[in-house]
Amino acid sequence: MEEKIKSGERKKQASKKNIKEVKLPKMKKKRYLLLYIAIFGFAIYAVITLVNQFIEISDKKQQLEDLQDQIVVQEIKNDQISEVKNYSDKELAQYIEQIAREDLDYIKDGERVFVNIAGE
Repeated sequence: MEEKIKSGERKKQASKKNIKEVKLPKMKKKRYLLLYIAIFGFAIYAVITLVNQFIEISDKKQQLEDLQDQIVVQEIKNDQISEVKNYSDKELAQYIEQIAREDLDYIKDGERVFVNIAGE
């Protein structure tokens, strides 16, 4: 029995000797190295491009929100102008007086204006 085990081991060692190591020539190793470098470089480029795209998308979303806010404000102003357009002469005179007092800080002749300097 021991002889069979020893003969089996001898056959394995003999078969190992017959198998030659296959070595790639230096040129093929360089090609594989260049291929790995190229793939790695492409992966880095793709990641950087994706990050830049996400940044641009978020910037564009913010711009869109700002423009939508401006649209809402302009629609409110348009509604106010439409209302003023339909005012009668008396209502229009009151509206003009209100704008002059509130926005332009005008006063009528003979009026006194008291300013609260305490800020309360």
